Amino acid sequence: MDVVASGLWRDMQSAYMDVRIFHANAPSYLKRPLESLYRANEASKRQQYGKRVREVEGGTFTPLVMNTAGGIGPEFQKFLQKVTNKIVKKTLEPYAETISHLRTRLRFVLLRATLIALRGNRRKITPTSLHNCEFLT
Repeated sequence: MDVVASGLWRDMQSAYMDVRIFHANAPSYLKRPLESLYRANEASKRQQYGKRVREVEGGTFTPLVMNTAGGIGPEFQKFLQKVTNKIVKKTLEPYAETISHLRTRLRFVLLRATLIALRGNRRKITPTSLHNCEFLT
């Protein structure tokens, strides 16, 4: 899973999220409505992780599905609304500004990930040995 948060949907319960990005203009998707593509991708993620998260981890699972044009699926929309409500409650910022900011950041993250996938990461990555990790000592 890509993201784990505590207390998102219920207090003291872990919420697991996994992200899937699909290209709606792919030849295999052209004849299907966009809404059905979101639902099919969400169902695929739920089938892959849902049961294990509920039974083994004791948490909730939310598939975060988006397309390469920046659109998001129904479950992702619910997730964003929940996160936005929590931020608004804590910071007292206006809801519209907060969700707009989250959506903008999300689109920039998607753009960055797409660029890295197309051209590769240009930062030099140095391998880290497990012996250097602080949590192991």
